[in-house]
Amino acid sequence: MGLLGKIFGGGSSIAKLRKAVAQQRYADASLVAEELSQQQLPADEIAEIEILRATAGDSLAQLNLDEALGLRRIGNLELADEHLELAQQQVCSADLREEIERVIAAKPLEGEISPAEDSLPNCSNCTPTATPLAPEAANTDDADTQMELILTSYPPSLAVRYSAKSETFKTAVLLTHAGMDDQALPIWEQLDKGEHDDLYWFEYGALLGRQGDLATAQTAFETALELNPKFLLAVEALTSIFMANNDYQQAQQLLQQILDQDGNEAFCHAQLTLINLHLQDYPTAANHARQALAAGNTETGFILLAAVVLERTGALEETEQVLKMVPASQCTGSTSLPLAEFWLRHKQHLPEILDTFNAACREEPDNPEWQLRVAQTYLARNWKKDGLKLLRKVVSDPRLEPEHAK
Repeated sequence: MGLLGKIFGGGSSIAKLRKAVAQQRYADASLVAEELSQQQLPADEIAEIEILRATAGDSLAQLNLDEALGLRRIGNLELADEHLELAQQQVCSADLREEIERVIAAKPLEGEISPAEDSLPNCSNCTPTATPLAPEAANTDDADTQMELILTSYPPSLAVRYSAKSETFKTAVLLTHAGMDDQALPIWEQLDKGEHDDLYWFEYGALLGRQGDLATAQTAFETALELNPKFLLAVEALTSIFMANNDYQQAQQLLQQILDQDGNEAFCHAQLTLINLHLQDYPTAANHARQALAAGNTETGFILLAAVVLERTGALEETEQVLKMVPASQCTGSTSLPLAEFWLRHKQHLPEILDTFNAACREEPDNPEWQLRVAQTYLARNWKKDGLKLLRKVVSDPRLEPEHAK
């Protein structure tokens, strides 16, 4: 059966899909949507299936993105890449897709850093020694660029501290983030003890996490926190290890301890939101999301996560207000695309979101996703003839992402 046949073929109720989305079983919802896409359905149900599919896809993509960021913090780049690949396959909204692509683009460039040839004499009685990158052995501009890229994911106050580190320390950082564990590990282990500060234990722990030694990595992150109890990157990394071990209680205790010490509420409640989302305790996740927002967490990724949690609990008015915090592009006016897609899911403000999606079509003429949203809006407004005509055209576009075309 062809592409159009998958969308316009069969005759079945979508009650099962609605129920899966209502119960926040988004993986199940995606499978049900795939089954329904092979059946013949009325035009209005076709549009609803796409909306429900988008809800499920974005929710799963956000979870995988958050998991990838946590894994990167502990240095597990390979597993992080797998989650990012899943997020790319699942995402539907443009803003979330753009965020995922930014994260992917910010990945350390693996294999571009090369250790210098070992110029020290070999001796069977000598301790193995790793030679750090020397200026003459590597392109300094490339190394500086890669270091700058790495530090873009760090808070500015930490980036300044990294910039003041010794060249040996920076070399170890570059090798670690390039995934060159065999070259990096001896440098970290032989680095002067005077440099064994919180940054050292954090980066050393990240390398150990890359290698799958989570127990020793956990000890390293705990040491970093002993030296700097407000080191939030170490808190995030340690929380990720606890979650990887399904030790959610210990992760929650750590974050509560930080809160009790007048820690960063915006950060801690955001982390607790994610933990309770994994536990499928949506009311508790929503409460933590509210507290993180009240504490001033305005990161776009968290705002979208908070919106997903709040929408799952049926707090639609709050969800709408949260999505209004997402900046709109100059093209789409006062309405951001995530907010427009929320309104489309709930068939609200249809004339306004039609203008938004049409503006997005003009801004990104090579992206058929916005034409799909226009078609869905037509159908939501009961303009079935025009909506169905445009929908048939869009699903035939080879540029349409596979998750939309099915």
